[in-house]
Amino acid sequence: MKSSALSKTTRLAACIAAAGFLFAAPAWAQTQLPPPAYGNADARQDRIEELQRQLTEATAENERLQFEIIQRDREITRLRGMIGELAGVNQDLSAGTPPEGAAPPPPSGGGSVGDGDQLAGLNDAQRRASGTLGTMPAGSAPAPTPVVEPGDAYSRARELLVNGRYAEAEVAFGDFLERHPDAEMAPDARFWFAFTLLARNNYDDAAAGFLDYLQRHGQAARAAEAQVRLGMALVGMGQRQQGCSAFASLVRRYPNATRAVRDLATRESRAAQCAA
Repeated sequence: MKSSALSKTTRLAACIAAAGFLFAAPAWAQTQLPPPAYGNADARQDRIEELQRQLTEATAENERLQFEIIQRDREITRLRGMIGELAGVNQDLSAGTPPEGAAPPPPSGGGSVGDGDQLAGLNDAQRRASGTLGTMPAGSAPAPTPVVEPGDAYSRARELLVNGRYAEAEVAFGDFLERHPDAEMAPDARFWFAFTLLARNNYDDAAAGFLDYLQRHGQAARAAEAQVRLGMALVGMGQRQQGCSAFASLVRRYPNATRAVRDLATRESRAAQCAA
């Protein structure tokens, strides 16, 4: 009996121990789980913020590229408009230009021409007394500068302009104005000189040129167009508000401006995004 009771007691103790182990195992396993993933959440938040920052930068870059594309398209449109306008410019080149290499007219009042003929009738003593007149080597004396008439110089400058050779036309018009500031063609030359500067994106000098034209010839035939071109140059300089003012005041200052000039002002005003 004692042995049987002892055996039951032993089995009971073993069962209790086994049960305790079973209940303890989940608790032990639970203590082995990794801690909450706070670090992973922070990393995800950092990643989200980094993506947001990259998105913001990409958006800004996209806006910058779009602005550059708009500016480039506007510049292409402006240049195409200038080419179209130049194609329709009426010229009077009937006078032409002096042929290249043409010899200057002989000097009046004598000179070295004919000296050899005069010496031909002299004896040796007379020739020696005459010095070396007529024996000067060719090219030792500077050739006289050919005189170009104002009309020819202006026609040459206009020809360069119409052919799209803006840099050469700029030099030609500048030289014309320097030599003939009071010529009949001087007002138009000042306008086209500023026009060549604008065509070559020299906005500062173009604005100064058109302003000079308007101050000198405020009621001339091209004054209304000069007003619009001045606005274009100001916009090119970054002075959009002043340029828009030039466009807006066209009709008030020049109520008789042609339809072509008004259309030009409207087109440039829209391109500059001026207020309506």
